[in-house]
Amino acid sequence: MRRSTVLAVAALALALPALGPATVADAAAGPQAYAVHGFDSSHYNHETKNGERAYDWPAIVRGGRQFVYLKATEGTGTADRWFTPDLDGARSVHLIHGAYHYYRPDQDGAAQADHFLDALRAAGHTGGKPGELPPAVDIEECARDGHPLEPAQVTAFLQRVERAIGTALAVYTRNGIADQCLRGIKDLATRPGWLARWGSTEPRPLPGATAWDFWQHSNHAEIPGTVGHPMDADVFHGDRAALRRLAHQN
Repeated sequence: MRRSTVLAVAALALALPALGPATVADAAAGPQAYAVHGFDSSHYNHETKNGERAYDWPAIVRGGRQFVYLKATEGTGTADRWFTPDLDGARSVHLIHGAYHYYRPDQDGAAQADHFLDALRAAGHTGGKPGELPPAVDIEECARDGHPLEPAQVTAFLQRVERAIGTALAVYTRNGIADQCLRGIKDLATRPGWLARWGSTEPRPLPGATAWDFWQHSNHAEIPGTVGHPMDADVFHGDRAALRRLAHQN
C-alpha cells in the first residue's frame, strides 16, 4: 500500500463464493497458520538504487505466493504505472490476481469510481473472470487536507463500480480506521474484508462481519522474484479451493 501512511451489495444481488474455513483453528499461531499466502504491490515496490525493475513472476510463483493484489489507481487522476505490466506478469504465470484503488477522502467518490473503472476496462479486468479476485478499495485515511472521509461518498464509489462490473468490492483498511470512520458505509459487513495488522496477532473483522478474508500481516517481507524492496505480505482466510472459488475458478 502507500509508503507515506501508517500502512497503506447485497442490495445489488452480487453473489460471492462462500469462503472456506481457516486452515488452522489456533488464531495465536500467526500468519504461518494459514496455507494460502500472497502479496500486494504498487510502483513503490519496483524501486531499487538503480531505478525501477520488473518482477520475475515465475520466481514469485515458485516461491509459493498464490495471489497478488495490484494498485491500479488513486483518487481521481493518478494511475499506477506498473499496474498493466504487473497484471500481464501475473496473468502470464496464471497467478490469481486482483486490482485495488487508493481512496482519497478529499475527492469525489463517484469521480474516483470512474477513474478506477477506466483503468479496469483498459486492462480488461472486471473481477469476474477466472483467475480474478474482487477489486478492492484501499481506505487508509479518515481525513485529507481538512476533508473528512464521508461514508456516503465511499458508498457511492462502491456502488458505482459494482453496478458497472457486476462484482462486489473488497474493502482494505485497518481496524482503527474502520472503527472510527467506516461504520456508515452501506453493507460494509457483507463485503470481503482485507485487514492490515502487521505482526503475529490477527486483525478483527470489519465492523459487523464475523471474519476477515485477507490479512496483510507485514510491510517488510522478502518475496523471491521481487526486486529487493520490502513487500506487503498477505494471507487468505481459507484454503486453496476457497481462494479458487473466490477467483471464479470453480
